[in-house]
Amino acid sequence: MSNHDTSLPPHLPGIAEMQLQAASGHFADEAAIFILQPHTLQVRDAQDQVEIPDAVEFLVRRAGGQQLTTTSLFASQRTPGWSAELRLPDEALVIRFPDTSYLYDGSMPSQHTWQRAVATTGDVVVITGPMADVDCIDPAIHAGLTSYVRVPLSIER
Repeated sequence: MSNHDTSLPPHLPGIAEMQLQAASGHFADEAAIFILQPHTLQVRDAQDQVEIPDAVEFLVRRAGGQQLTTTSLFASQRTPGWSAELRLPDEALVIRFPDTSYLYDGSMPSQHTWQRAVATTGDVVVITGPMADVDCIDPAIHAGLTSYVRVPLSIER
């Protein structure tokens, strides 16, 4: 999220400070990357009222992310401007916003079946929301608290 042009306060921490993690998996027969955030960053005003309940969700929605619901699921078209790269030898993953700043820059292990599913379509669904760990994914999605973007993913072997 560094260098992201938003109206967020200048003291917004970067990726390292937010401790985001990525997990590969499937949801509704789609290859997905789940962005896990052990801590949710809120932005409050001078009266201590919540202005932005989740900074990651705010940035994703602002950059074209859609709410994920179990009734509508995923649009088939890619979200404009987003990109992702996965280097398999060191499991390094980078996910970029349309302005080329980073949503995620870290590691992500993946299985061969997941890699084949991504290779078939050339893209992946990135799901964000209040998911502290993998056990929180399904409850957050079913509660309607998540967003998604469909992103082209290049895989370097």
